Amino acid sequence: MSLSVLQEHIHPDSRPKICAQQYGGIPALTASLSGPFRAVFTTRTGGVSKGPFQHLNLSQSHGDDPGDVKDNRRRLARAVREADGLSGATGLVSPRQVHGLRVIGTAEYKRGPAGAPCDGLTVHPERDAGLGALLVFGDCVPVIMVGEVDAALVHGGWRGLLGGVVQEGARAMTAPPGLAFIGPSAGPCCYKVDSHLVQSFADRYGRGLTRGGHLDLWEVCTRALEEVGVPRGQVVNPRLCTICNPELFYSHRRDGPATGRQGALLWAVS
Repeated sequence: MSLSVLQEHIHPDSRPKICAQQYGGIPALTASLSGPFRAVFTTRTGGVSKGPFQHLNLSQSHGDDPGDVKDNRRRLARAVREADGLSGATGLVSPRQVHGLRVIGTAEYKRGPAGAPCDGLTVHPERDAGLGALLVFGDCVPVIMVGEVDAALVHGGWRGLLGGVVQEGARAMTAPPGLAFIGPSAGPCCYKVDSHLVQSFADRYGRGLTRGGHLDLWEVCTRALEEVGVPRGQVVNPRLCTICNPELFYSHRRDGPATGRQGALLWAVS
């Protein structure tokens, strides 16, 4: 996959704030963040995984060869380290995601019990120096929030969004967020849900979230971000649907459980 192909898929309104960039042979989407913060969203290209997991699967939990996943993560860490100063592969902190609401500091999670459930990490330039927060996604929404002091990355599945994981991410930050990015995820073009879930989201976030039984998770995230003080105009969404772009992204809904996961990686430079 060429960078030009990835760039062409980004919605034109978002191109000033997010672009396709090469990291040591790994094509990714780079978010334009303020201050010391850096963030990338990976695609399925640039790794060594095989079969239904090819190529850059970053998930350790869905049946891929553990050695291949370790190699993929090492490649990603090395690529961004060489490009922008992130520490080595041991600096990636990737929690066990359970569609919950727990959001804590990256270094705090690293010091805690191995395998503890967590669906969001904050990054502070001093407290989390040298560490990168890595979450993995099949169709759920990666949401990055940036404030004047620190930043947060959360895993926005439908359960988490109904429960308030975006709001929990903002509360976990030292200062309120003023800018946010929505990463590649299931778009309103493809994300069909049952009527009960439609009503649940309407009760929580208001009307206008569905059309023809398809739920707009991107609009849900935007309304959740508005609740924590991020204006709609400060929410950057490249509008990249994982389900209808098989050449670019993994998708659990499209391919079933035996498939890979792309990642969202957030860190701060000294």
